[in-house]
Amino acid sequence: MPLRLGTFNVWGLPSGFAKDVPSRMRALASRLQGLDLDVLLIQEAWTDEVQDTLRNAALQADFGVADGGSSSGGLMVFSRLPIHSSQFETFRFRGDPERLVQGEFLGGKGLQTVRLETDRGPLHLINTHLHACYRHSRPLLNSAVRTAQLMQIIGVVNDLDGTTVVGGDFNCTSADLEYEIFSKLTGSTELGEGTFHPTVSKNNYYRRRRIGADKRIDYLFVRSGSGERLRPQSPGTLFAEPERIRRRDRSLSDHYGFRAAFELDVAPFGASKIRARVVDPEIFDVARNLLKVGRDEADRREKAHFLSAGSWAAAAVVASGIRRHPALDRRRFMKSGVSALAAVALLPTIGYGMLARLDSDYKRDAFDDAQQILVQIESKSPTRTA
Repeated sequence: MPLRLGTFNVWGLPSGFAKDVPSRMRALASRLQGLDLDVLLIQEAWTDEVQDTLRNAALQADFGVADGGSSSGGLMVFSRLPIHSSQFETFRFRGDPERLVQGEFLGGKGLQTVRLETDRGPLHLINTHLHACYRHSRPLLNSAVRTAQLMQIIGVVNDLDGTTVVGGDFNCTSADLEYEIFSKLTGSTELGEGTFHPTVSKNNYYRRRRIGADKRIDYLFVRSGSGERLRPQSPGTLFAEPERIRRRDRSLSDHYGFRAAFELDVAPFGASKIRARVVDPEIFDVARNLLKVGRDEADRREKAHFLSAGSWAAAAVVASGIRRHPALDRRRFMKSGVSALAAVALLPTIGYGMLARLDSDYKRDAFDDAQQILVQIESKSPTRTA
C-alpha cells in the first residue's frame, strides 16, 4: 500500500499578521475528518488558538498529533500511523533581531523530527519551515541562509537509518541552488519532481494581486533505505478548493498545500551501492561558496553595527560636552534637553554594540557549523578523489 503524505502552511499567524485566521482554521478543521492522507505536515501554526483548533480536529479525525506547543516553531504532524517519538530543534540561523516585523528571529523556526511505526519498520519524518526572505535585494544571500538551515537538517538526516521523509515550506523553488544542494547531498527524491503543482498562486484568494509567476515552494522529499527502491505516485495540490468565509469564496491559507504518495519495494541487486555514489562532487563547491556568502555577511553586519555604536557613542560624548559649556549653564532647559539627548544616545550605543558582538557571533557559528557538516559529508563521499 502506498503511503499518502501532505504538507500545508496554514498561515496561522497572530492577529494582525494574517487574515481571517479563526474562520480559516475552523474550515480547515472541518476538512480533516474526510482527509485521505496517512500523514500531514503542518507549518505556521503559530498561536495556541490555531494549534488547539487543529489538534482537536485531528484527534477527532483519528490522527495522532505530534507537536511541541509554544516552542514548536509553528510545526505540527498529524499521523494515522503510530507516533513513537517527536522532538523539535531550533535553527541555528534565526534572522536579524532588529527586524521585528519580519518575525524570523522571534518565531524560532526549526525542524521537527518524528519517528513513526510502520509494518516495514520505523519511518522518520522531518517537518520544517525555512527562512523566507532575508534580504529582498540579495537572492544569493537568501540561498546562503537557507543552505545553512538545510545543512542542519542534512546533519540530522545522515544520523537516521532507514526511510526518511523531509517535507514542509522550503521557501525556494526547484531552480534555486539550495534545492539542488539538499537533494544531492541527501540522495533523496522529491515526490513531485518534474511536475508543476504551484503552492503559491494567483488563483489563491489571498495572492490574487500577486505579480510574479506561480511557483511551488512546498516539498516532500524521500530518502529510501538501503536495498529499497522508491516509486513516487499521485503528486498534486492540497486544500486548493475555496471555502465560503464571510460571504465570499476564500482560500484556506495564502499557500496551497502539496500532496503525494510513494511505495517502496526491494531494489535490484547492487542498486543501493550505486545510489551511494551518485553525489556530484561539484555540489560541495556550490554549497561551500554559498556558506561563505553568508559568513561574509555576518562579518559585514558586525562592522556596520560597531560603526553605528561608535556614532551614537560620539553623539553622547558631544551632548555631554555641550551640557558643560559655560554659555549654556545659565539655561536650565537647555541643560535638561542636552542631558536627555546624551542619555538617549547611549541606548542605541549599547544595543548596536550587543548586536555587533552577540548576533554576529551566532550567525558566524551557524555558518561554521553548516560548513563542518559539509566537510564531514565530503570526507565520506567516495566521489571525491585526491
